Order: sequence, then structure tokens, then C-alpha cells
Amino acid sequence: MKNTQIIDKNSKYIVSAAEMKRCDECTINHFKVPQNVLMERAALSLCALLLEKAGKNARVTVFAGSGNNGGDGIAAARLLHQEGCEVLLVLVNHQTGKLTDACKLQLEIAENYGVEIISFDQMKDSRRVKNSDFIIDAMLGIGCSRELSGEYRKAAEFINESSSADRDRRPIVIAADIPTGVNADTGEICGSAVRADYTVTFGFMKLGHKLFPGSEYAGEIILKPVGITKDGFLDDYPEIRYIDTLDEKAISKDSAGKGRTSGKIKALLPKRNPSGNKGSFGKVFIVAGSRKVSGAMLMAAETALRSGAGMVKIFTDKENLHSVQTLLPEVMIDVYDSDKLEGSSKESENYAIEVTDMLKKSIDWCDAIVCGPGIGTEGTGALLVKTVLEHADKKLVLDADALNIIAANDELREAFIKYSGDKVITPHLAEFSRLAGKPVAECKKNILTLPVVLAKEFHASIICKDARSIITDGKSVYINMSGNDGMATAGSGDVLSGLLGALVCLPYGSIYEAAVVSCYLHGTAGDIAADKLGKSVMTARDISEALKSIFA
Repeated sequence: MKNTQIIDKNSKYIVSAAEMKRCDECTINHFKVPQNVLMERAALSLCALLLEKAGKNARVTVFAGSGNNGGDGIAAARLLHQEGCEVLLVLVNHQTGKLTDACKLQLEIAENYGVEIISFDQMKDSRRVKNSDFIIDAMLGIGCSRELSGEYRKAAEFINESSSADRDRRPIVIAADIPTGVNADTGEICGSAVRADYTVTFGFMKLGHKLFPGSEYAGEIILKPVGITKDGFLDDYPEIRYIDTLDEKAISKDSAGKGRTSGKIKALLPKRNPSGNKGSFGKVFIVAGSRKVSGAMLMAAETALRSGAGMVKIFTDKENLHSVQTLLPEVMIDVYDSDKLEGSSKESENYAIEVTDMLKKSIDWCDAIVCGPGIGTEGTGALLVKTVLEHADKKLVLDADALNIIAANDELREAFIKYSGDKVITPHLAEFSRLAGKPVAECKKNILTLPVVLAKEFHASIICKDARSIITDGKSVYINMSGNDGMATAGSGDVLSGLLGALVCLPYGSIYEAAVVSCYLHGTAGDIAADKLGKSVMTARDISEALKSIFA
């Protein structure tokens, strides 16, 4: 297995419901940690957040189901009652559902301590709930895999109505582990779901917390240790991980007001060689731009420079020469005349050979190639992609038009599969759909699995770009947690390509590791830009500009 030490050290597992249940059961049955100990710790985590926000005089309504998630909520209700809070415990599905042993025990303890308890169908006066300071949702947790029905659905809708933002004063909703109605594996909404302000989750982040639309229902997610650790997987670890720097602000201010990158962000970047020169920090060759399109090329090249590349060269149409010389004087440039490449005359054939030879010389010069942004999908673009795939063995980033070219051309698709150098592609969902030969909706639904299949076919790493991008080399899978919807703007992908072109030149363990870090830093730069400017007005160039803060 390739060394991916940097991301291994800075990552955590994000789990499915089955993986979480397996780890939970192993903790109890193999390591002999009593289930009630884990439940008490989960309840204490819920109480800690609530007491931090409101103190001991809070009015709290707890909705508790009949399973172990309900047991967590019942234990929390009792602990809050003991702290002096005014607590109402509402039992959901207890009359028709089968109570787990742990839930039964917690209910008996709560009754012994005098907690006020009613069943959901006994709740005649909704004003008590609506006038609460907090509502705790502890009905189903990760156990929701089909459409909500019965009391669970009625209770979820009642909580949402009680905490509606339309009201002048509304209770704050805290979900235990995951909001009721959110599928823990996919983030899908099971007909209806509780909208939480906070979700306190135990042991590990769940996929449903971060995949949309579940992410919108989870609110702020607080991960708490309760005694369930990775030891519980018994070396059979979850499939998916994420970069873990979420507990630190990426850029903070020191006492002098100067921006300072967090230590965890810095830990994702290999140390620069103090005796290095511009050649040793990476020579990035960007095959991009066309007669009608120059912006993609400029953003990719500028970002590569901002991300630590020592030298950058662009290969593009002659119409873009002036813009590069004016806007990016640090960048070298080779140009071709696309007018001379059109047609099938002997002159155009000879000129195509000349362009190919010029391209091959730059390929020999560079350490990494970024190919595709703005090259077009006809004629010249296909020639450029064909030349790169047939004559290069350098680290290769294929993006944008280059992806559409290989998706439509079986010969070039096969050439990409056989490409001998390390390679990574960065399709958004529409481009991925063309490459996979499946509808966009199907690709979106299976975003955790289909990129793995395509990565194996291409023998490449893939960044499948979406609201939550997935990065895979066909074996390992990362889900990217950084970024925001303000990055859904033209040119954002070109910035990622330039960043990736620079980072693949650095001494990472593999191009896959560089891809994971690039995606995370790209999102982090987007978060910095959004924090500074707002999501609605930020542009791709603002993302590139924000990278200066990270690499400073």
C-alpha cells in the first residue's frame, strides 16, 4: 500500500449505521464495557451542551423512542432533572414498540427519580413544548432506514412545528446522535425528519451527518467521545475517512492582527526545503485555454503559483498571449495558432506535427501536467489531449474539457487507462456522469461507490466534485468536509486544478494523498473567502486569493 502518512495522521473515520453498530456491539461484548456505562456517557454529553447553553434553570422537553437512542434521551432527562431543570419526558412509540432492555432500565431509573413522564398520545397541551428552552430529539438515532410513520413521524413534525423559525421565540433543538428521519448512511430524508440546531453524536461522525440533505437537518455537529473507539472495529476499519481539522479555525489572528494558519492546516503540507530553488519546488505545465476561452487557464496558472509551484508554463492559443503577459508575467508561455490547425490540408497536417513537437518539449521539461481547462472539445482540444496521453509519463491532472473528450472518444479513453504516469481526474457530477455512462441522478445517489468503480477502471485517483466531494484511488475513500455553497461559481474547478498541479509536485506519499489534501485546502480557501466576503458575492479568484493565507 502506498504511504499516505500525512492524511492518515490527520483523518478520522466517518461511519455507516452498520459500522457504528458493529463497533458498539464489539465494545460491549468483546471489551466488556457495560452498555449502561456508554449510555450514561452519551447522556452526559447531551446534558453538557444544554447546560453550557442555558444553565440549570432551563425548561426541557425530551422526546424518547423505545430503542437505545431513546435510552440516551431518558438518561439525559433524568440527569437534567437532577440538575434542577424543568423536564418533561415524552415517550414515543412505547405503547406499540418493543423497548430494549437498556431503555427499560433507564425508564425505571427516571421514574424512581420522579421525572415527569407522559406518552406522546397523552400530550394535550402543545404550549408546554413550544415554551421550552430546549427540545431533545432521542427517538430513533441511526436506526432510521425507511420512511417514518406512526408516532415517530407525528412527533418529528410536531418538533419542527414547535421550533419553527416563524415564531418570535422558539426552543433550540438538540438531536441525539442524528436527527430522527435522517438516513445515517445516505443523508436522505425518510419522508420527514427533525430539523436540529445541534446534533451531539457519539464516537464517530456518521455519513448522514455530512451528506445532503441530511447535513441541512443536523445543524452544528458536536462529536463526543463516550468510550466507543476505533479498537471496537478489531482491525476491520470503516471504508471512508475525512480530514480532521474541523475543530480549529483555518486562519486566526495573532496579537498583532496578522493572519495565522492553524497548526492542523500546516500539518497537511510537507515542509519546504530551505535550500531549494525554483526548479526543486515543481515545474507545472498547464495545457489550457483556447481562442475563445482564457479565464480557466489564467485561474489555474495563478493558483499553481500561489500554491507553491516553483515554475509554471502555459500551452495555449496565440490569442491568449497578451492576457498572460499582462496578468501573469511570472508564467512562461508557448502558443499555437488554432486557425492553422483547422481543415485537412497538407499545411494543417504539417502544423499539427509542429504543435505536437512543441508540446512534447514542454512535457519533457515539466514535473506535472494540468490538461483540460478551456481547451474545447473539438479538433485542437482532442489533439492536445491525445499528445499528452501518448507522449507523457509525468504526474497528470485531467480536468474539464479533457474529461469530456475522453468520455466521447473510446480510443483516448483507452489511452488514458494505459497512461503510465500517476494520474488524477477532477470531474464534477455532469462530467462524471459522461465518464461513467450513467445518469447524473444515479451518480449522485451512488456517489460513495461509483467513483471507486471508475477509479479502478482508470487506474487513477478521482475527485468527484459535489456539495460533498468524494476522493478515491479505487481502494481508499475520503469525503471532503471543507467548503461551502459559495464555491458553486464559474472557475472554482480551475482553481482546484491549479492547486492540484502544484501539490502533486510536493513530496506526498502518492498522487492520491496530494488529491485528498488539495480538495481539502481548496474547500478551506473557499471557507476563508466566504467568511471574508459572503457566499453570494465570492468568485473563483477570491478562492485563489485566499490560498495565500494558507500557504503564507
